[in-house]
Amino acid sequence: MSPAPLRLTLVRHAATAWNEGGRWQGLTDNPIGPNGEAQARALAAHLTPPYDLAFSSDLSRAVQTAELALPGHPLILDPRLREYHLGELEGLSAAEMQAHPGFAAWQADPWRTPAPGGNSLHALAASVRGWAEDLPDGARVIAFSHSIAVRTLLVDLFGLPLVPQPNYPIPYSLRVGHTERVELEREGQVWRKAESGGGTA
Repeated sequence: MSPAPLRLTLVRHAATAWNEGGRWQGLTDNPIGPNGEAQARALAAHLTPPYDLAFSSDLSRAVQTAELALPGHPLILDPRLREYHLGELEGLSAAEMQAHPGFAAWQADPWRTPAPGGNSLHALAASVRGWAEDLPDGARVIAFSHSIAVRTLLVDLFGLPLVPQPNYPIPYSLRVGHTERVELEREGQVWRKAESGGGTA
């Protein structure tokens, strides 16, 4: 008999001031802003606790989103759910990134080449996929993470192509909005997407 499927809900954190100002955050530990607080509280109406396990990146914006959306629910902080480490590019707009002397080399192969002073998308994939593969069969799990981290997991799990984007430095065509939910299932070693949930913004 095959094990019961794992059911995983991935949630991107609510908005910060840098999000609203078009600044790329990476590992910079910004809190959510007033709009983000409203988004996180609104998210609560779309969740159906209790979950067997609730995880969050240990960065403030993910933790605060989780605490507002799941008040009182036990929360496990796991650094493997952190956002992409953009190094010297953190705090910059997309246009400002392009003026950085290390930008062109990174953009030539962002999957394998680290961002200047940061890491590669491949390293991020190894981190977040390692977390996902440790989840127990049959559990109902929710995890609060970050835009690039969530999308990198999806790219890695499903072998999605890297597609360069005009005026956008990450080569993913899929997007995940603030507090948007992505539903996945894992049966044995096979992952599949379930119905996804919209954001609240």
